[in-house]
Amino acid sequence: MSAPVATAEPGWVPIEPFPNSEGTFLVPDADRIRIAYFRKPDAGTLYARAWFGPRALGPPGHVHGGAMAAVLDECMGAVSWMNGHFSVAAQISISFVGLLPIGTDTTVEAWIEKVEGRKVYARAHMKDPSGLVVTEGQGLFVILKEDVLASLSRR
Repeated sequence: MSAPVATAEPGWVPIEPFPNSEGTFLVPDADRIRIAYFRKPDAGTLYARAWFGPRALGPPGHVHGGAMAAVLDECMGAVSWMNGHFSVAAQISISFVGLLPIGTDTTVEAWIEKVEGRKVYARAHMKDPSGLVVTEGQGLFVILKEDVLASLSRR
């Protein structure tokens, strides 16, 4: 498994937002997606560095929208888990603002807008190296009930 190509910004601390990072959907792939997660101490925002390789190809020379959507989905879920809300996606919406060339390092920011009961509302955006937002997402995540969480933990 290859390490992500990008490094942390000053003040970012590497994290594993999920209990078992080897079991997440986006296991780093040297030719598809490389991703690493970070946070600032005592802050609720999740940061990620993602790189898209040749196996994430969509339109000629550019990243497949599904690959970008998967990264935003995972980052929104990760920010929920990182903040102690053990949840799963109920609904996500992704807006593609621009094309992203293959081989691009990106920065993702994900944050929680609000929590209402068991509902966690999260948002995220992905920026290219120049700081231009290329993809935005919003999602509704539902906090798992204790018995469901316990049964998942046993698996």
